[in-house]
Amino acid sequence: MSDNIKIIPLEDKPSDDRMITLEVTVQRSEYPKLLAFMQSETWEKAEAARNANLTDCLKSMEIALNWALKHDTSGARVFATLLASMYNGNRVKFDVSDLKCLDAANFEHALNCMRLCQELHREPHQFFENGGELFERLIKDWKLEKKARAAR
Repeated sequence: MSDNIKIIPLEDKPSDDRMITLEVTVQRSEYPKLLAFMQSETWEKAEAARNANLTDCLKSMEIALNWALKHDTSGARVFATLLASMYNGNRVKFDVSDLKCLDAANFEHALNCMRLCQELHREPHQFFENGGELFERLIKDWKLEKKARAAR
């Protein structure tokens, strides 16, 4: 996407093949269902889908940040405000109705940015090398810092 933005790859989960003992109490009639589930690849398939989805979400985060840093459009402003608010919601507030300014593809990118941070419990700047600096630049360039209230 960009020469100046470098994504930090999602970490692979370490493989741990140690055995554990699991004690489960189930109704006798439910045992065949439990056995079928444990012998199937249901969990593995769901985990693979989740990981693929997170990879797509990481691409969306890169697209959103690049758009916010390099363009001067209403969509870029929406991305900038969304990402800055996710970075520091006390300093930057995002109006969710602004999402209506995005076309369908960029709306999905915005949702993916939120999904990525929610799923991995990380802030958006943590997905980029020098992310803190990039997001501070974003706030400064778009003048997103909220104004202090006047004393009464």
